Amino acid sequence: MRPFLLLLAVVALHAGEADKLITDQWFVGNINNQPSMTMHAVVLQKADGTFTDRVETNIVLNRVLGGAQIAFEVRDTQVYTVSAVGEITGFTFDHVENGVTTAATGTIAEGKANVSVLRLGRATDAVVEIPAGTKLLGQQSSQELLAKATWKPGDKQQFATLALLGAQVRVVTMTAVHQQTAADGTMTFGMTMDLMPVPTTMTLKPNGDLLGMTMDMGFLKLAFAPSAGPVPLIGAELAPTGLVTAKGPAPASGPTNRYRLPAGAGLPLDEFQQMADDIVTTFSDAQPSVLADPTPYLKAEPQLELDDPQLKAWVDALVARHQVAKPVLAERLRLAVRGYIVKKDLSMGDGSALEAFRSRTGDCSEHANLLAAVLRIAGIPSRVELGMVYAQDYGGWVGHAWNSAYVDDRWVHLDSAYPGIPRSCYLKLGTTSGADGQNTGAAMLGAFGKVLGKDVETLSP
Repeated sequence: MRPFLLLLAVVALHAGEADKLITDQWFVGNINNQPSMTMHAVVLQKADGTFTDRVETNIVLNRVLGGAQIAFEVRDTQVYTVSAVGEITGFTFDHVENGVTTAATGTIAEGKANVSVLRLGRATDAVVEIPAGTKLLGQQSSQELLAKATWKPGDKQQFATLALLGAQVRVVTMTAVHQQTAADGTMTFGMTMDLMPVPTTMTLKPNGDLLGMTMDMGFLKLAFAPSAGPVPLIGAELAPTGLVTAKGPAPASGPTNRYRLPAGAGLPLDEFQQMADDIVTTFSDAQPSVLADPTPYLKAEPQLELDDPQLKAWVDALVARHQVAKPVLAERLRLAVRGYIVKKDLSMGDGSALEAFRSRTGDCSEHANLLAAVLRIAGIPSRVELGMVYAQDYGGWVGHAWNSAYVDDRWVHLDSAYPGIPRSCYLKLGTTSGADGQNTGAAMLGAFGKVLGKDVETLSP
């Protein structure tokens, strides 16, 4: 849900008169026609001309799968210190998912953001490089950029900000495309974010107030508008099923399958899937390949904590117990993770490897994060894959996360959450590993933007 929060926060505020209190607005968001989100946006101007922008968002969702329903609550607070010219100079983020808190603070100077992140009792310091020429705008100044410009249909404007995604602070770029200016001066824009290419439409009043916003992800539709104050949140149902419409027969449990995808889907190619035009061919087994540089698949990442003493000791004991070849070891580690996570439900949210290890709780993303970390600690290159699996239990395609591991001379498929299905019945839409690594929830939202609400047709192998 973090990309949601970022997009809403960026577009929520407007420019006002130079007074102590510039903006104090409430918004309500309906997801699939159910009140599921509130946001309170406040901008204060200090005596020295600088600003404090604060956006607090509350979300209630009901995650549903196989007859089970878990209430999922998010409370997100973003506070930016903004210079008199509208650029971010400091920030504090506080993100709580079902009681698990991630906090980050930082300052910006000389083209860098110096960041400290606190999660699971661990403090991590990092430096985020800001691309040359990029101005990180506060909430008010980003709205001024749109409200005060002279627009023609099709004109574009980019602006950037900082956001907390998982346990990582990142630079995020927004693009606004002007669609129309009505006779009363209201302006409509198409909005996209580099981390979540989901169709979004935003309408502003002439003074920059948000008049309305819609976001259509197929299975999830958001309608966002001003409110007189907070409202009771019922919470929309959110399920990993029904993301796409399955056409044709069920995929065969064989070595290959072929699927016709939506035009322009452009799925990533790897050792398990190849694509020509709009037809993707998937394979249960990968052909031998050379992994020239295993380093990106062996290092720690924000969702893959490799230095926790208890986690390392657990993995070391598993490796010592199983003195076997690496292909066999990878499979036994998969079985160990599957058996270790004893509470298999949707309550975790988007837990990291360490969070899954400590709580022994999670769904597919927690299984995948923990197994990736376990494999890397054991010296086996691994990655977390995101996409869909055709699940006979649920009668179609289901959003999913799983793993690939490089052993001997090839990548092998590993699924500790939903095993027993050949890789040819999966469609990979993205990954969280390596240089592009990010938290699984954010990556999954971006990846699914290519196919949500569309048809996936199974063809003859």
